Amino acid sequence: MTPLLQATDLTLVAGARPIVERVSFALAAGEAVAITGASGSGKTSLAMAILGHLREGVTHTGGSVVVDGLASLPVPPPGLRGGLIGYVGQDPGSSLNPYARIGKTLLQATGRRVARRERAGVVAALLDRVGLPDLGTRYPHQLSGGQQQRVVMAAALARDPRLLVLDEPTTALDLVAKAEVVAELRRRSVEGVALLWITHDLGSVRSVVDRVIVMDGGRVVEDGPVADVLDRPVSSAAKHLLTSACTTASTTVTGPPVLRAAGIVAAYGRHAPVLTDVGLDVRAGECLAVLGASGVGKSTLARTLAGLHRPSAGTLMLQGESLAWDIHRRSRAQRAAVQLVGQNPAEALHPRQTVRTALERPLVRLRALPQSEYAGEVKLLLDAVRLPAELADRLPGELSGGQRQRVALARALAARPEVIVCDEITSALDTVTQSDVLRMLTELRAELGLAIVLITHDPEVAATVSDRLLVLTGGRVTRTGPTAELLPPSESPEQRVRHLLANS
Repeated sequence: MTPLLQATDLTLVAGARPIVERVSFALAAGEAVAITGASGSGKTSLAMAILGHLREGVTHTGGSVVVDGLASLPVPPPGLRGGLIGYVGQDPGSSLNPYARIGKTLLQATGRRVARRERAGVVAALLDRVGLPDLGTRYPHQLSGGQQQRVVMAAALARDPRLLVLDEPTTALDLVAKAEVVAELRRRSVEGVALLWITHDLGSVRSVVDRVIVMDGGRVVEDGPVADVLDRPVSSAAKHLLTSACTTASTTVTGPPVLRAAGIVAAYGRHAPVLTDVGLDVRAGECLAVLGASGVGKSTLARTLAGLHRPSAGTLMLQGESLAWDIHRRSRAQRAAVQLVGQNPAEALHPRQTVRTALERPLVRLRALPQSEYAGEVKLLLDAVRLPAELADRLPGELSGGQRQRVALARALAARPEVIVCDEITSALDTVTQSDVLRMLTELRAELGLAIVLITHDPEVAATVSDRLLVLTGGRVTRTGPTAELLPPSESPEQRVRHLLANS
């Protein structure tokens, strides 16, 4: 059988450093292959090359990629991406036009003119394919990260492509939404669509893919049937991915709250409230996890605490003093005290500014440091998030997803905050990098006395690092208490979710 996709000795370099080195594999129609590996192993660069796109600073120096007889490199032919190949990236927010309603984006994705009387039905049908209600009148910022991801997937499916390239499509989804997306991908595979799934979410791919390719340092180090690779890995890279875990015992933190919110009611425009009567508090050195499914208001809560979304009701206190909801009405010290680290660092970091510039900005705006201290402070910040100093002069596009997330965290630390609100900061990371970032958060709050509000859809992440847990369901707080009580260590992940849902 002639492969639909054939990569042969593909080599990509960034400067003088190979990031994809002599990679070869084939993919037939209807076949599903997962490519996995630690952050920086070359997974996303490989996915982009298949689409005929190389990020700035990356050069194609050898080998080829052919899709249905068409060469992707050096220049992709018209109709390859968006027609023959559908693509779902790991940063859905950057794929959606912030000024266009979801319905308009999906209609454009069909590539055809849709009669006015048919538009609502077409949009609703595309959203239904990925398990979403009709959100066609909303803008991207009015959706959760998980909802944004499913909208991007709906757009990728709009022209019924023969090959789907999926770069971490399930990482920002809760367990229910993830199951819906996986079921849709399984149906596409059965219908003959080839799937190339770039992922670290090995639990999700098991039921969908036929083969797993493991990458390490830009090379393929293992390629075999899914059961062989996941149950009997041979390479050290695969073994590391499958066994990485970070376990941290929760503690009881006492003292007055650093940040306290009460009675929050928040909505977007004239829509029904996203949050209703939500309150929380967090103490110095404590981690409070806010756990909930996609679309329950977690990201809205994060933006509200950070001063980026003004609620219609509620109170907010910082160190016992009233804190304005609007960031522009907060003093410099108050803006520095509460910092937000978002779930999409590719959006938060300016693509044309180096890491150094990103870290220096809060030193100027929030701390007013003299320029002579910048270099030393940048090095301290990179050390704090366990990144080498030589990354300071790189652009965000030259970093892996895990490295970008650490830079975003370092930028928040540059303000010397009292509270950090982390919105799904591990959702796009492989298991090794996720474990490292969670361990780093635990160390930072112990070293610096930080209060951390950790927004997550993943019970395992919440159980790993948080002291207390707040469960959001339908925009309301349905449970709150010590993490060890609400997510007992003796229960499996599935049991924990059932336990929470049954009592929420």
